Amino acid sequence: MLNHRFLLDANISPETAVFLRSFGFDVKSLIEEGMSDIDDAAVARKAAKEKRILITFDLDFGEMYYFSTQKGFSAIVLRLGDQRVEAVNTALERFLKVHKSILRQRKKQLVILTETEARIIV
Repeated sequence: MLNHRFLLDANISPETAVFLRSFGFDVKSLIEEGMSDIDDAAVARKAAKEKRILITFDLDFGEMYYFSTQKGFSAIVLRLGDQRVEAVNTALERFLKVHKSILRQRKKQLVILTETEARIIV
């Protein structure tokens, strides 16, 4: 079992949760948990409390992380032109294969993930 723990924001399909679980990741989905209506601050607190890496399309989380003096959570912010489930899953799989060691460092970090690159901000 891999030790990465993810929290999928309400804008990420539960199909992505199933996809990530197929690789052995511990994944929670706000949609599956019936929490798709909680505000961004509550999502960030949940990710921090449960020590999960938030996966989201919401650029606000990038700003929350970047401008926070206390980096309480980690996030992967998806900036994909194609937001269909297949494209999301492909981008995440590619990123996780290449950068899994970075995520294991347990440092709070922000990842901006596009189709062609990953910017990692610690």
